[in-house]
Amino acid sequence: MSSRNPRSVVTFPIVLRELTVLRVTDVTPGMRRLTLGGPQLGAFRKDGLDLPELSSEGFDDHVKFFFAEEGADAPVLPGQNVSSLDWPADARPLTKDYTPVRYDPAAGEIDFDFVNHAGGVASSWAQSAEPGDVTWIAGPKMSHRHPEGADWLLVIGDETALPAIGRWLAEMPEGTRARVFIEVGEESHRQELPTRADAEITWLVRDGAPAGTTDLLESAVRAMEWLPGTVFAWAAGESVTLKGIRRHLAVDRAVPREQTHITGYWRRTEAPAAKAPADTANTADTAAVLAAGTAEPEPEETDPHDRLHELTDLAPGLAIRAAVTVGLVDLVWQGARTAEELADLSGTDRRTLAALLAYLVELEVFSADADGYRLTPVGEELVEDDHSLEEYDLRGAHAALDLSLSGLHETLRTGRAGYRTASGAPLAVAMAADERLGASAREAVEDEALWIAPGVRTGYDWAAAGSVTLAGPGAGAVAGSLAAAFPELRVAVAGLPSALRTVADRVLETAVRDRVRLLPTSGPVPAGDRTVLLCRLLEQLPDEDAVLALRENAAAVGEGGALLLVEQVEGAEGIAVDTEAALHHLRLKAAFGSGVRTEGDFERLAALAGLRIGARRDIGWDHRMWELTAAR
Repeated sequence: MSSRNPRSVVTFPIVLRELTVLRVTDVTPGMRRLTLGGPQLGAFRKDGLDLPELSSEGFDDHVKFFFAEEGADAPVLPGQNVSSLDWPADARPLTKDYTPVRYDPAAGEIDFDFVNHAGGVASSWAQSAEPGDVTWIAGPKMSHRHPEGADWLLVIGDETALPAIGRWLAEMPEGTRARVFIEVGEESHRQELPTRADAEITWLVRDGAPAGTTDLLESAVRAMEWLPGTVFAWAAGESVTLKGIRRHLAVDRAVPREQTHITGYWRRTEAPAAKAPADTANTADTAAVLAAGTAEPEPEETDPHDRLHELTDLAPGLAIRAAVTVGLVDLVWQGARTAEELADLSGTDRRTLAALLAYLVELEVFSADADGYRLTPVGEELVEDDHSLEEYDLRGAHAALDLSLSGLHETLRTGRAGYRTASGAPLAVAMAADERLGASAREAVEDEALWIAPGVRTGYDWAAAGSVTLAGPGAGAVAGSLAAAFPELRVAVAGLPSALRTVADRVLETAVRDRVRLLPTSGPVPAGDRTVLLCRLLEQLPDEDAVLALRENAAAVGEGGALLLVEQVEGAEGIAVDTEAALHHLRLKAAFGSGVRTEGDFERLAALAGLRIGARRDIGWDHRMWELTAAR
């Protein structure tokens, strides 16, 4: 199970906004600043939706800019939902991600910096932009706040990270100790970066070398005097140049993964002809793209037999997951090379390990030579993607849900959960008995619940409620959001002790932890509160258990109170045409016997529990909130 991230996270509805260029300024010869404004920076109403004002609480937030394709008069734009966007199926919007350098809601202004370079749709647009021009942005959808608990900060980036670094320095609390390394192309590209922090800034200049081709940042970090205490390291820039920095911090300096935030903002590609490279300025897009004018190769036809074998072969996924679970990927990345060394460090059987290593070389996850084993780019992705190691660990909830499909044939016949874990127990029973598995499952749902928290905040009169008790796998994230937004609201979370431990240790932010009461219970919420919110409680329950949970929790609500239910519902397009929704439904059905339910399903379950659905609200991300009352 992962450790707590020192940077707390807050999410926002994703809103498409039409803005106008107010000013254009050259900060340096290498950076152009565009100031945008317009009524849609604030709250506005469009197509029947009340949309909130823009929020940006993190120094490295990013928004998507939408650009027109070459020859087109206007960009392809998504549609607006309650909390998210509808991306068109017949056209792909051209977008680039940029960091807000300054956001002043009172003045109605937001600044973005664009690196000046030849070519690229975003840089070209910034070079030609004039006051009065119209553009569209979406986001930020989330903010990571200033890290807690660090004695000092290590900040690393090239010019594409300079907007985020500049904003962070401006917003750092007074006295924050920081060591900052910034790489730019020329001396003239250095900026004045005002800060109240105790920050030592080192500028590294390429002096004509192309961006993404030097080791200036890595060499400077390796040579620096390491400060005492707990460090939080933040790095962004060209993806390949960050690899050595990532390894140095993790292996040589033993900085825990949760104490780092390393992001490839762009990837250098060698253009096959003397044409401008693809846009890389201050963008979080990391995939290499073809240079302008380069034709994409025709895809090769796949033999049906080969394709069938590829689709049905379980071995690659299980072998890679096994390597992650016993720590092989991390060990090779940290420098273990021989099979003997890997067996000793991982505590695995040598002969079995030798066979697995040979298979992983065949899969091109590892490479092997006279010096031993190394990670290929595919293997490195397992380490460099912050979520991969946790998601592929066979002891965690992500793997358990994937493995649940092994019982799908039984579910198809019976309609009930067909999957059994290695112990022979249903997954729900195993999650209650295995603290690691249960915590992993809880964390996964709590992470998802962050996205629906804004809709829950605005979907009910919480100021009038006075108090609320929450229960369900997503209750912690929503409880923390309510406690932060409504300081006078008394908030409690009810659940099993192990679940509450996860809420306290991993979910609730420090600022609200003391304001959220934790109520241990193995059944419904304790009686007495006039408002009870069940957050995704029914998602892991088959119908008969869901009916009982509704009935018992309704009985616990005080007289004249409200029982609120928040659950995911089948989208308007249906699971038959949404492959992700279809796969999610199959996992839930095979694992728990539940599946993704429709509005009608919830009405039926409520009626069987003796309840009537009153007010209902779409809170975004295919989730609804219903108010339930006793049927008369």
